[in-house]
Amino acid sequence: MIAILRQNWWTLALRGVIAILFGICAFIWPQATVLAFVILLAAFAFVEGIFALIGAFSWGLTGSQRLLLIALGLLGLGVGVTAVMYPGITAVVIVALVAWWAIVSGVIQFVVAVELRKVIENDWLLVVGALLSTLFGVLLLWRPLAGILTLSWLFGIYALLYGIMMLSLGFRFRSLRSIPL
Repeated sequence: MIAILRQNWWTLALRGVIAILFGICAFIWPQATVLAFVILLAAFAFVEGIFALIGAFSWGLTGSQRLLLIALGLLGLGVGVTAVMYPGITAVVIVALVAWWAIVSGVIQFVVAVELRKVIENDWLLVVGALLSTLFGVLLLWRPLAGILTLSWLFGIYALLYGIMMLSLGFRFRSLRSIPL
């Protein structure tokens, strides 16, 4: 795994750069950041629903398979329409999903960091990134209704700090000369 990360160090650095850019955008356009989440969710769900319905009637499926795709299509259309009609509720749901994503990814990153410490001495960057992810998720769950601007700024702070950690980690892997087995 270390050899692969060393070879592909640029992917970590790129993740960091993208996260930093996202963080900057979240500060410049906080309301647009939240609205963009809602619009993307609505568009994805709506398009997914349309394609599921197309598949239900054009793929030559059996009755039960067709019913499942029809249900999936209607659910997608429903989520898409609901996200557009009730963007505030949708934003809170998105915040909860992002919170759980951050917590789970933080725990996974911590496990990876523990494994990497066996190979890279004094490496604390991934541990800090893992703690930031977990803390960010807990904060979002603790105050999901704190206000869209506050949540957008939290997204921005998280993205900036996480991006800096990933960028630093990428360059750290780039500088590794030999890989102990």
